[in-house]
Amino acid sequence: MTISIRKTASIILKILAIISSLGGLILSLISATFDGYISPLSRTMYFTAQSNLWIGLTLLIILLTPSKHTKLKNILYLLKYIFTVSITVTFIVYTFLLAPFGDESYHLFSFSSILTHIFSPAFAIADFFIDEYRYKFNFKYALTAVIPPLCYVLATILLHLLNVNFGRGVNYPYFFFNVRSPAGLFGFSNVYPFFIGSFYWIITLAIITLILSFAYLRIKALSQKIKNPR
Repeated sequence: MTISIRKTASIILKILAIISSLGGLILSLISATFDGYISPLSRTMYFTAQSNLWIGLTLLIILLTPSKHTKLKNILYLLKYIFTVSITVTFIVYTFLLAPFGDESYHLFSFSSILTHIFSPAFAIADFFIDEYRYKFNFKYALTAVIPPLCYVLATILLHLLNVNFGRGVNYPYFFFNVRSPAGLFGFSNVYPFFIGSFYWIITLAIITLILSFAYLRIKALSQKIKNPR
């Protein structure tokens, strides 16, 4: 793939990711009450909405920022990397936890849900690896990609303890955050889908996020080395 083709493909993927993430988010807010939420704003309490907002706005600002602003571009591309990992987590949770086990009342296979859970991550991930921007920061920055999911988990636990309604009459956003489930926090059960306690779900997702953050940078570094052999 030549430089011009790669650059064009990257721009197209960014635009598609922006449309899927921000457009899908807007559609999900419009359909919030139909999907069982008490208000559109309550939907923003979910990681899906937040991760789509983060990646969509970041890619939009990148496209609008002139190349001469190098320092700003470096910051934006660091954020792009961080939020690409976040949107990947959204895809993984949807594909392996929500789609198979989620409540049908959430309308998980609606158009807005497919946009925010499938197309937005797909376009953002593809752009991350096709984009020619050279990541120069150390691998220790891989830990920064864990910050958004970690902050979300901590905020969710706090809101759960405060018994805050997540918009559907329950004080948790996803079933694996329900510490009052048959499996509880550290237990196990044979009740679908609460097979293991919330603690094990959270630890598993944390490990997956760490693996993704290091793997993405490693793959990116290898691709840059191949394209620019010394």
